[in-house]
Amino acid sequence: MIAVRTALMWLVAIRRRILLLLMFAAAFLLAAASARMLAGTAGHVDLDRIFEVGGPTLASVYLLAGWMIGRFPLIAAIVLMAGVFSDERASGLARLHLSRPVSPAAFYGVRALVLATLAILLSVLLLPAFDLILLGRTQPGTWVLAVAWIVAYGGVTAALSVWTRADAWIALLLAGLATMWHALRAGGILDAVPVGGRQFVTLVMPPHGALLALETAFAQMRPVPWTAFLDACLYGVVALLIAAFTLERREI
Repeated sequence: MIAVRTALMWLVAIRRRILLLLMFAAAFLLAAASARMLAGTAGHVDLDRIFEVGGPTLASVYLLAGWMIGRFPLIAAIVLMAGVFSDERASGLARLHLSRPVSPAAFYGVRALVLATLAILLSVLLLPAFDLILLGRTQPGTWVLAVAWIVAYGGVTAALSVWTRADAWIALLLAGLATMWHALRAGGILDAVPVGGRQFVTLVMPPHGALLALETAFAQMRPVPWTAFLDACLYGVVALLIAAFTLERREI
């Protein structure tokens, strides 16, 4: 009960982050509504019409919004999970909370679970609403895409939070590096690198290949690649287990 109560209190403490995420969501929905009004046709948006109205600048804005909407679960996971442990360790509250006979991993694990649940709820509400406004229909599998992103990067951010207050920035850096690494591998640029080295780096990096496979299937309305979903979730769970193991043994 103490862990649940303090997790809910943490939501109050980070209410500004939650408000900013809601503002981002509102901006995405506004972009979808304006694109539909400007160039909406049966089941899609006519990009040529947007070029006619606002030129390449306006078209680029809408294309960026369309790309960013698929990354909203990533943004939500990093923003909400940032400082899940490191902030309280820096302020001294972690020592106060853990002065009671409670497991550090269980105490902060409940908080991470609450934050991940909130990120998933925000994502599974936003993504279908965006499609409904923009295209007049929703796509199945929204929750699968959202859960994969949030478990993978929520786990990474929580694990980093055990060690550093720069957890969110490092998680974002890892996301960019994983994207570039996957692109280089897919393009055959890294073929000269020993196979063992490539596999090791791919194993350590966030699972961008699995997340990309899920995103592609979602965009093309294909069946969910469950193997990719499990790979992404396994990465996040392993990161959480490492965080729990370290937290139990680290001096607070």
